[in-house]
Amino acid sequence: MRQGLPDWLKTALPQTAAAPATIARTAREQVETLGLPGLRDEEWRWTNIRAIQRGNFSAPAGVGADIEPAIRLPLDNPLRLRFIDGVFQGVPNDAPEGLTLTALADADEATRQAAFSPKPAPSVENPNDALVTLNTAMAREGVVIDVAANATIERPIVIEWLDGATESVMSHPRVLVRLGQSAKATVVEHIETVGDQPAWRNSVIVSTIAANAALTHIALGLDGASRLATERSFASLERDARYHSYNVQLGGQMIRREYDIHVGGSGAHTDLIGLMMPRGKQVLDTHTRITHAAADTTSNEHYRTIADDAGRGIFKGRILIEEDAQRIEAYQSSNNLILSDNAEIDAKPELEIYADDVSCSHGATIGRLDQEALFYLRTRGVPLAEARGLLIAGFAQEVIDEIPLVELRDWLSIRLEERLGEQDLAGHETE
Repeated sequence: MRQGLPDWLKTALPQTAAAPATIARTAREQVETLGLPGLRDEEWRWTNIRAIQRGNFSAPAGVGADIEPAIRLPLDNPLRLRFIDGVFQGVPNDAPEGLTLTALADADEATRQAAFSPKPAPSVENPNDALVTLNTAMAREGVVIDVAANATIERPIVIEWLDGATESVMSHPRVLVRLGQSAKATVVEHIETVGDQPAWRNSVIVSTIAANAALTHIALGLDGASRLATERSFASLERDARYHSYNVQLGGQMIRREYDIHVGGSGAHTDLIGLMMPRGKQVLDTHTRITHAAADTTSNEHYRTIADDAGRGIFKGRILIEEDAQRIEAYQSSNNLILSDNAEIDAKPELEIYADDVSCSHGATIGRLDQEALFYLRTRGVPLAEARGLLIAGFAQEVIDEIPLVELRDWLSIRLEERLGEQDLAGHETE
């Protein structure tokens, strides 16, 4: 059952948006009629958006503050696309050959149509798609990333989401990523709270990956105790295409990240790899949906969650194999570690199969630190805090090691060690 729109959100609905007029008008009508998802909706029963309902956020004014991220990613010569409180700061002028960057506001009608027509198509009648519909009704800012056929973009394309810089604002940006045939590119989301103001970002990224093309998509939610985010990524794959997703979420008051992957061409493959580490009272939630719509396609999904203090981690993964999509290989696992009596993890893997020639598996585990391994380290003279840190780091490192950018992988390993050291100082037993 959806919740009605709060008054501050009703008054913020714009009369015009970046979406084509018919799409925007339909979305606005549905938002006003049906409202937002609530705890009685199956896909939202573990994720309370009360902090958004009561937020009284305003739309950002102007072009945003002139600020820099506090955290610098160790990337070699990246192309930065910066959003400050949801306001796009402009296209860089040094894009390499084969890459075209366009502000959404300057895109032509056909491009804007593509940006607001993802596959699989969201439904305005589905409570799970209510926030995508809201983004469609309100999006004004965004960027289009076009990679030409046969082009390989060596420089990582970094989307910097810098939230909470000024006043308490909300934003609804839309990003379109299009890879031509046999193209290759890496997109990195750098997600950071740069001020102390609460902020809500409701963003959507739509990716289309042509035949034999490969997109690597890395999302890094780095910090921000007051950050609220509802993030949705769509990706559609044609024949022999590749989509590799790496999602690392280390902070935020309430973060809901969703992936909808349409594996629509024979020979296509997708990887969904993720790590969530909620602590304090943080809620970190990832929902994934992979649709195998063509024969001879494959997918691999592996998520890990480490919950401490009163943190809550949520993972729900669904694999749908459509009728006549034969010879499918799809694997999904969710492994979870609870470090505190007050922490909570909810995991729900799902398989829905309508074909008969498939090889699929899914499973979830939730547990505490291995006491035998902890005892073994202690008998070798390793202090308790260090022993705990070694086991936790090893559990998380298996996900970090999957990230293909070596410099980013090494940097994340160091941040993980620092984070675990902070947790020990915060009150875990040390001896």
